[in-house]
Amino acid sequence: MEKTIKLRVGQYRFPVVLNYTDDDRIFVQFRYNKGLIAEIKSMEGAKWHGFETPPRKIWSIANSPRNHFQLAHLQGENPYAHYDAPIPKNSYERPLYDHQKAQCDFVLARHYCFIAAEMGVGKTLAAIEAMERSGAESFWYIAPRSALYAVTHELKKWDCKIKPVMMTYASLVKIMRDWDDSKKAPQFVVFDESSRIKNPTAQRAQAAMALANGVRIDWDLEGFAVLMSGAPGPKSPVDFWHQCEVACPGFLREGTQAKFKQRLAIVVQQENFAGGGVYPHIVSWRDDATKCDICGEAHSPLDLDIDHDFKASVNEVALVYKRMVGLTLVQFKKDCLDLPDKIYRIVELKPSQKTLNVAKSIVAAAPTVISGLTLLRELSDGFQYQDKDVGKETCRVCSGKKELPDLLDPSMMAPCDGCGGKGHRRKYQRVSVQVSCPKEGALRDLLDEYDDVGRVIIYGGFTGSIDRCVSIVKDCGWNHIRVDGRGWVSDLDGDHLENFQDKVVEHPRVAFIGQPQAAGMGLTLTASPVIIYYSNTFDGEGRIQSEERAHRPGMDLNRGCTIIDLLHLDTDRLVLENLQKKRKLQSLSLGELQGALND
Repeated sequence: MEKTIKLRVGQYRFPVVLNYTDDDRIFVQFRYNKGLIAEIKSMEGAKWHGFETPPRKIWSIANSPRNHFQLAHLQGENPYAHYDAPIPKNSYERPLYDHQKAQCDFVLARHYCFIAAEMGVGKTLAAIEAMERSGAESFWYIAPRSALYAVTHELKKWDCKIKPVMMTYASLVKIMRDWDDSKKAPQFVVFDESSRIKNPTAQRAQAAMALANGVRIDWDLEGFAVLMSGAPGPKSPVDFWHQCEVACPGFLREGTQAKFKQRLAIVVQQENFAGGGVYPHIVSWRDDATKCDICGEAHSPLDLDIDHDFKASVNEVALVYKRMVGLTLVQFKKDCLDLPDKIYRIVELKPSQKTLNVAKSIVAAAPTVISGLTLLRELSDGFQYQDKDVGKETCRVCSGKKELPDLLDPSMMAPCDGCGGKGHRRKYQRVSVQVSCPKEGALRDLLDEYDDVGRVIIYGGFTGSIDRCVSIVKDCGWNHIRVDGRGWVSDLDGDHLENFQDKVVEHPRVAFIGQPQAAGMGLTLTASPVIIYYSNTFDGEGRIQSEERAHRPGMDLNRGCTIIDLLHLDTDRLVLENLQKKRKLQSLSLGELQGALND
């Protein structure tokens, strides 16, 4: 199919011929125009066919929803009209906060949108309210496992009539891989903790995109695809691109995340000393007009130490945030809730001379910096991973046959390299061996300090750390709920969250113990006034999210929320300082976003 349209570039409109082919491509013909070429190059799947054999002097783009959106905009239509319309206000029977009503109103008006609201402002209840009011026929709720557990608890707590299909992002990948095209997509989809789908090359991000497109195709404006994130200002503004793309393809002009990054960052090609070649390195974000657009520094045009002239840059980061208005609702806890500030407390623990000697030995013997750092972090937590010989197992390489075809002469057989021709090999199991550690005494003291409350939250960086914390808690006479990558485990029967949050009389002392990434998203744990970090990981998002589990509506305002870090070896401080730098970047990004969206 072929049609002629006119596309606007600057103040002028230029004739363009579009040829739609059966292979989902759109060939674009036009007379040479530098501005129009730039617009086409920014679109999804843009390709110049002049280097083919034989060469064809023509551009083509993908026949996709985002390109339809951009072509409509260039033709003078207003595909943004739906996102520019005012938000009608509804009345609610549930006891919602004003900011939760604003979230629900936004979802019901926009249908396809992005709620970027800080942890603890009640996005889950607003999403439930929107689902009930939408009149939709079918619902899917996609989130990390811990968040799903919390949502299930909320649905029960509020006696909700809807029954959404609950799944993790890993489950979504499997479902979309086997999707039957004759099947209709769900009418209302929630992508909770949508930072999980920020990378467009990840399988879960591609599955989320396919599902959202299915909702748009099957339901149009009667459908809903709602993304929710507890990090409204990520450390990298590039993280926004694919989340916005899932909500509304084409809302942001750039056709790929790489093109988006090129616009927002000053990038130079650096030599890769490890493998040769070069790679793109981000020197700086274009977040300040006083920065030089070549080097990213705010140097003077007359600075003689600089080998190039100063070239003024544009604050592209602020412009991106402004471009997201209408698609994205941003909310911050400090603007929505009157909660006491978190109290941060560090408990420094002096290592013994024996521990220091072991640490020196580890550093001297470590083959790499990373392996040495990991071993020191384990030692600081009071354990060391070791491989224990537990017998023999059939060789997985040759499946016990002892021989394999020779690589040089496949007609001949050669002894298996995996087992040396034995058909079996030694089987090892990783175990954690506990060593003396002052963190144990510190944790026991804290359990005694909060004995009258009967609720504490403890996070550890390794499975071995979690093992040790569980052992200490049990030895102190506390019950526990354990959440790590292997799931939920407790020595109490019944609903885990109810046991922790509500059943204080029945279970007077319960410790919630988990890893920040597995147990730090989507949960409400306000029964505890304290969060103890036995140790940390380098995951900035996991730390930020996990801190918010107890600092939210329902907390004891008089006790407040205290965050305690146990520091033993220097590696503990190194990790904590790294996390503080990431939080600083987060705060900077949040400030930019707040200012941009308030303009």
